[in-house]
Amino acid sequence: MKYCRFICPMLSSVGIAILALTAPAAIAQGTTTQGASSGNVLGLLSTTFSGGNPVQQVQLSGNAIWYAGSLEDTGTVTLTASAGGSSQMQLLLAATGQRTETQTGTGLNTSCQWAGADGVAHQVDFGNCWKSAQWFLPALSLYPASLPSNLSIVDLGMNMISTTGSDTNVYRHLQSQLVISSLPSNVAAIVAQNNTADLGLNPASLLPTIYAYSVHPDNGAQTLIAIEIHYSDYHTVNGVQIPFTIQRYVNGALQLHISVNSAQIN
Repeated sequence: MKYCRFICPMLSSVGIAILALTAPAAIAQGTTTQGASSGNVLGLLSTTFSGGNPVQQVQLSGNAIWYAGSLEDTGTVTLTASAGGSSQMQLLLAATGQRTETQTGTGLNTSCQWAGADGVAHQVDFGNCWKSAQWFLPALSLYPASLPSNLSIVDLGMNMISTTGSDTNVYRHLQSQLVISSLPSNVAAIVAQNNTADLGLNPASLLPTIYAYSVHPDNGAQTLIAIEIHYSDYHTVNGVQIPFTIQRYVNGALQLHISVNSAQIN
């Protein structure tokens, strides 16, 4: 990627793993407030999500539809996430077989992998992995007391959030960035800018409704890929609010539709 020729040597010199950077998620025009502390909103989110009670692990099971061009592949899915930020998706599809996506946590020390039907693990670029929350259940890793110290989350008030412009609803907008103070200020600013993620909460329930960010191909190509996750059909399971419909869009096209059938809360 064009930034990496300049940034990566600096990252290596301060002991940070070499990475290729992503671009920030695009924010559709809307009415925003000045960035402010998100503590109050995150506290309300944790109260709405689980009554304020910490949840250590959630496992979701259900059916999935995978879209790739003209292909529409159906199967089953298991989603597992922990409060520490680790997560795994296991898809078993009728036509293309198994696909696994794994993340070890959130923040600087995390790593991500994916594997197809052949079981061969592929490392996801570090920059694509630096997000504030699990993509299929963001509320689980956003308890105020457990957030990484280098993760900045600001409350931007009421706003439209979309990487593609396809969603024109207004949400309570939280924006997260990793802030790395050990880097030179100009490099740290670029790193923070390029791992931006945007979470939209339903204004009435304060439950996550949309999570938007951008990634690039694992080979470091400059092509930017807009990702949006949409959450709906919340059900209460053992006191925890779980979205039973999860949809992942890639560049505005639906890639994955998940219908949750059951949830285990630990």
